[in-house]
Amino acid sequence: MRIVKPQERWFKVEGDPDGAEVKIKHLTPGERQDITEKAFAQEVEYRKGDKGELTPVFKQTTNRRLDTEETMKAAVVDWKKFYDRDGKALPCNEKNVVRACREIEGFVGLVNSYREVLANDIAQEKRDQEKN
Repeated sequence: MRIVKPQERWFKVEGDPDGAEVKIKHLTPGERQDITEKAFAQEVEYRKGDKGELTPVFKQTTNRRLDTEETMKAAVVDWKKFYDRDGKALPCNEKNVVRACREIEGFVGLVNSYREVLANDIAQEKRDQEKN
């Protein structure tokens, strides 16, 4: 088994008047696990039962916004032709990726669709390699 090189690919944003493009990275299992651990916390509390025995009570908190933002920050590695409200070029960094999630209608869905295409392409490439 091998650790594979990061898989990244540029996607053109269809129908965008500015001709925007987004570079998406396929997340490794470790990156996905890190995001999950941040966004879905689980705690165990022990309570005394009627007979004095300790019973574990599990509590899980889910922060979907954090899950989305961390996933987008990890998956979006670059972009071209993204602009702010004043038409000034918007650099691709974590702060602006979160801003895009919150302020650009459909950004998260678009990135997720590109992530799915990339994952399917990688899976197909693996199947093709196994056949050869």
